[in-house]
Amino acid sequence: METVKAVMSSGRDLNALMDKLLPGGLTVIENRAFLGGEFVLHALVSYSKTRNIPLIVEDIFDTLPVYMKHLEIMGVSIDERDVNVIKVGGTQEFGNVLGRINFENDPGVYQRKLERKLEEVKPNGRYIHLVLGLERFLTLQNDVYSTYILMSLIRQKLGDTNLLSQKLGNSEDINVYLMEPAVLENTNPNPLPMLEDIATSVIELENDGELIRLTLYKSVLALLSNKQHIIVSPREALGWWS
Repeated sequence: METVKAVMSSGRDLNALMDKLLPGGLTVIENRAFLGGEFVLHALVSYSKTRNIPLIVEDIFDTLPVYMKHLEIMGVSIDERDVNVIKVGGTQEFGNVLGRINFENDPGVYQRKLERKLEEVKPNGRYIHLVLGLERFLTLQNDVYSTYILMSLIRQKLGDTNLLSQKLGNSEDINVYLMEPAVLENTNPNPLPMLEDIATSVIELENDGELIRLTLYKSVLALLSNKQHIIVSPREALGWWS
């Protein structure tokens, strides 16, 4: 597979790309790029507004406020009203907090509380469920069995919808897990391969000079276009540091 030669150079280009990258199912984004997490978050907020698809962020252990602080330092502003949040543990807040869940080390209890809260606050129709900080939660799982249970519960998010239908965008919700793999490097066993196996799409972000290289795994876009790599410019597409 080849690399897309043109750099994504506008918000419109980026939103069109995300139409194809995030069509339902469960997408895992692995950030290995400098400020790649902030780039993804900003892009998803913009995409949510442009496409009128509500965004609900599952903020685990104050991961969202950290990203927001980095964006603020760079002079990038995000309206808190555009970010609906379910807080999981933590003490710092950003966005429109719809509910709070106390930290539970038991993954079964945690997921039941989360699903109940989502049922209370989610809109009718399609929405984006963005999970931030799952890697922090995973580092606290002290045995393989607990990790396996959590992965099994995440797998259930795929429901009974046909996998191909999810990839083609016919499912109602878009589940996105933004992961920082470096946090899991010393976790034994590393749960990231299990999450990749569950996902309908895996995207890896890496530095490419001042640009970000997206590598597409398990992606319908990659299969149909015969392109596995896409280059994006945070500076041009989102107006960073302008």
